[in-house]
Formats: sequence, structure tokens, C-alpha cells
Amino acid sequence: MKKRKIFKWSIVIIAIIVALIAMCDIIVSKNATGKMYDNVESIPHRKVGLILGTSPIFTWNGRRNYYFDNRIKAGADLYKAGKVDWLVVSGGDYRNTENGYDEPVAMRDSLMKQGVDSAHIILDYDGTRTLNSIAKMRDVYCQDSIIIISQKYHNERALYQAKHLGIEAIAFNAETPGRRTSWLRNRGREVLARVKLFIDVACGLNPDIKGSIIRDFTDVDVDVMSVSHIKTELGDLICLKPDMSGLKMEMVCGKIPSPENDSIILAFAGAFTGTEFNKGHANIAGDHVAGGKRFKGYSCKRNTGAFTWSPMSGAQFHYKDYSGALDSAAREGGMGFAQEMMIHNGKAVKTTRPRGNRNVFRALCLDSDNHLALYESQGIVTFGNFIDALLSQGVKEALYTDMGQGWNYCFYRVNRSDKSPKYLHSKSLPYASNFITIKTK
Repeated sequence: MKKRKIFKWSIVIIAIIVALIAMCDIIVSKNATGKMYDNVESIPHRKVGLILGTSPIFTWNGRRNYYFDNRIKAGADLYKAGKVDWLVVSGGDYRNTENGYDEPVAMRDSLMKQGVDSAHIILDYDGTRTLNSIAKMRDVYCQDSIIIISQKYHNERALYQAKHLGIEAIAFNAETPGRRTSWLRNRGREVLARVKLFIDVACGLNPDIKGSIIRDFTDVDVDVMSVSHIKTELGDLICLKPDMSGLKMEMVCGKIPSPENDSIILAFAGAFTGTEFNKGHANIAGDHVAGGKRFKGYSCKRNTGAFTWSPMSGAQFHYKDYSGALDSAAREGGMGFAQEMMIHNGKAVKTTRPRGNRNVFRALCLDSDNHLALYESQGIVTFGNFIDALLSQGVKEALYTDMGQGWNYCFYRVNRSDKSPKYLHSKSLPYASNFITIKTK
């Protein structure tokens, strides 16, 4: 009889425990209704996205962790779509453990490989618990509305914690890997984590934050242009390198860009220009694309290459056969122009302009790190030395833009907040009829 009572009460206790676990799981899932998104296009914009940490490899078997890869891809997709301006990567530093790793650095490096600007990635080492990651967004980074980025089951719990911390959070669901064994293991762990969540709530949610200096990093005005003065044996160079994330390119025809327009980060002369301003697009050498439309210019044998940019395809250089590239740029609402190609695929190409020609030269380039850059010779040099100086810096593509006094009109801003720009050359010829501008979106 006594054994039967013990068995009966054991069943009751187990049933109550199972019911409580199930209730915790259901409450957390229900709270997330309407707050989670699977599609980049449909999710609203937030200033900050929080990527919850996990290791790049499974520590128990050493295999690649696709939960990590998918969270990185989700964060990069949101950033590149303009849905977040900043990404906080929150994890721990486990380098001193067996199979150790630095979680935030691993996430940052992987995001950079997918095209996220490192200046917009914040490393958070308090993310050893999801609770800490979310509490820090409120208490240290001064954010009350964020996008949480993780797998669906993890996002549900994080959204519940955010609610109790007074943060208006939404979540973007990274893809859950298809391996059933890993899903069952993680889902089982998640069920227990949700029970722990309610224990935390009952105890007053007590996050453990070490980095407690309050700073709203999103108010920092970040430089969007780097300026370098480079010494080479072939002549010195000036390099202007814009941070193209958050910027767009346009071709302006028929007017000179105003330095008072503070949305312009960089403006410089583009295609070859004739000598009669009132001829409009016919005063520009070769076919070109402005405002998503293709225009016909006058014939020019020196136009051996072209540059195109569109919101869809970004910056591209083309050698010899570039007519189709201009068509694509027009279809994609971009810009493009033809000029004399100087360097292609990291090698100098044959030019019509004599290498002994002397002047101040400028070229639009793709540098050794695949970043768009504008290089100009520091003073008068030979054309050949200018090309060789670019090659010495590892330039992969170089398209001539212009040269000499008047044609080299160029102004730039290092920071978005700069009201007055700096100049490479402050005077333009009155009949210069086309310019390339890089502007804030």
C-alpha cells in the first residue's frame, strides 16, 4: 500500500512538472506571435540588430556549426538591405578553454566576409547568457527598440526576456539547420532554458553585466571617407576611399555639383567632355548612363573601358566590350560612363595616351582590398609613372577620369556632418558637363 502511494504521488509530481514545463514553453511561444519575421523585405527598420552568440564549431564534435553560419547570414542580409544600421555581436571569450574561440571576433570576421562594414559592428563580451545580451542593449547601449537575430526557438525566449526588460523588440529568424539530431538537442535544451527564464522572472531578472559604462554608440558620427597620402618611387599619390555602405553613386550631366549640397560625399569629373556646354549629353564622350537612362555621346577611340554602378550590382569595371554593362546599369537604375582603361585584372593595358604624357592624373580604381578608391597623382607626373605607381599599391582596376587644371575639379567630405567640404581642386571649367557624385542614400 505504501509503495502504491509513493508511486501515485510520483506520477502526480511528474505530471505537474511536465505540465509546468509545457506551460512555460507555450507562454514563451505565444508571446512571440506577431513579433517574428522570416523575410528581409517585410521586417521594419531598427537602428540596431543584436546577433545572439554561438560558436563557429560544435565543441562536442568539432564540426562546423551551421546555426552560427545562418545567424551571420541573417545579420548580413538585414544590414545590406538597410534594415539595421548597426550590428551588436554578443557572445563570450572562450579562448582559454578546450577547443576555445572568441565568439564576438568570430562573428565580426564572418560578417565582414559577407560585406558588412566593420565600423558598424560592435563586439559585446557580456553575451554569455541571452539575458545579459538583451539587458546590455537597454542599460549600456541605450536602446529601447531592437531586432534580435537568432533561430526561431531562441528568438522566442529572447523576445520574452526583452518584454520583461521593457524593450520593444522584434526578431528575425535565421534558418534552422536541417540536421535532426542537432535540432532535437538544441530544442530540448531550449525547453529547459525557458523554465530557467521563469525562475529568473520570479527572482527579478538579475543580469550580470561587466561592461557597464553607458554609451549610445549609435549617435557616433562615423567617418565615411578615408584620405591617404602615399609616397612611391614613381611619384606620390593621394587616395580618397569612400565607405560605400550607406552611399550611392550618380552621374550628373549638364551642371556642376554644388559643394553646398552636404549630401554629396565626393564629386569629381567623369567621362571625357567636349568644349561646348550647351550640347548636353552630346558633349560627353561615349555612351553613358545617368539617372537609370542610357544616353549617346560623341565617338571617342580612347574609351577602352567603362565603370558602372547600380543599387543591385554595386561598382563594376569593364574592359573593351562594355555596351551590355551599360544596358544593365540602366535597367537597374544606376549610372555608368566610358573612359580609357589603364589597369585591368591587376595588369597595365595598352593605352592610346602616350606614357610620356605629363600632367596631374586621376583614376577611379578598385584597390587591393576590392574597395572603390579615387587616386590622383600628387603634382605633375608622366602618365606611365602614374600607372606604375597605382600597380605598386596593388590596384586591380583603374579607369582614367581626368587631368589638369579645371578638369580636376573635386571636393569631398570625410564625415557626413561636414558642412563645408575639402577640395583637391576648387575650380571647374565652365563647360565641363559631367561629374560623378557619391552621396548619402
